[in-house]
Amino acid sequence: MTSSQTYLKIKKDPMYLLRVYLIEMVVFALLISILYFVRDLNSVNLSLGLAVLPVALVFGCMVASFIHNASHGNVSNKFINRAVGEFCGTWVLYGFTNFILVHLLHHQYSDDELDPVNPKGMSFLKFLSAPMRYMIVVAKKYLFIQHGQTKNYIFIMNTQTVVFHLNLVLKLTFWYLLFGKTLFLFFYVPAFLSNVAILAHINYVCHRDLEDGTVEMVNLNHNLYYKVANYITFGGYFHKSHHMRLNVFNPMKLAQETLPTHKAAAYNGNFIARYFDLHNIWGEGQKNKV
Repeated sequence: MTSSQTYLKIKKDPMYLLRVYLIEMVVFALLISILYFVRDLNSVNLSLGLAVLPVALVFGCMVASFIHNASHGNVSNKFINRAVGEFCGTWVLYGFTNFILVHLLHHQYSDDELDPVNPKGMSFLKFLSAPMRYMIVVAKKYLFIQHGQTKNYIFIMNTQTVVFHLNLVLKLTFWYLLFGKTLFLFFYVPAFLSNVAILAHINYVCHRDLEDGTVEMVNLNHNLYYKVANYITFGGYFHKSHHMRLNVFNPMKLAQETLPTHKAAAYNGNFIARYFDLHNIWGEGQKNKV
């Protein structure tokens, strides 16, 4: 099933997400049961943990790239694309189906009320602190628009919300049992956090709030961080190019041929905020001027 077909099923079938969640719950409950009896959890090996930590940070960024490309069907054939998407969806805990919903909403309603990753009015730290919470709130709003706030659908929504959060715990337990203490603490957790951080940063800095109330999408490749991050994520910060050509796996190649990249403005403030372009984009201070 393609991502667009999944998106249409979510829109048309009020029970679709709940069925997906229930299947995931059964699958991961079984996997955990098996691992619980065969897995021998060793004590923490600090030397191994420190050795894999840099790899974990890179891997988390690569997961961000692959789940994003899989949501557009850009990873090889449809079977490999789905397998990659499901693996990455399990890694980030909330699932590939949910990523498809959130990301396609982002493209359909970019920088609007129904964009689940719209950081309007937030500082970066506020946006980074709980991106899943904002995605859930907006996704629920969209689903109620599609299926109505009937008594029956409210019950479905409440049930799938409970199962969704239960699945987060089950998937986290699965990774812990699969990896053991050392790899879970020094590989999975850092990779998960780097994934959250880079997705939040891309969504925050690649859409810029202008004084006239419009929003500009940009490509970023102007310092060492962006050059390295774009290499690891196959052009993750070439966001303007991506929105122009969704079916391109690495939009950096497209941009080098057709689009200029944004250069950092001379922001005031500390070095970190300047270097990572966190000033004068979406912050609450700027929104008060509009």
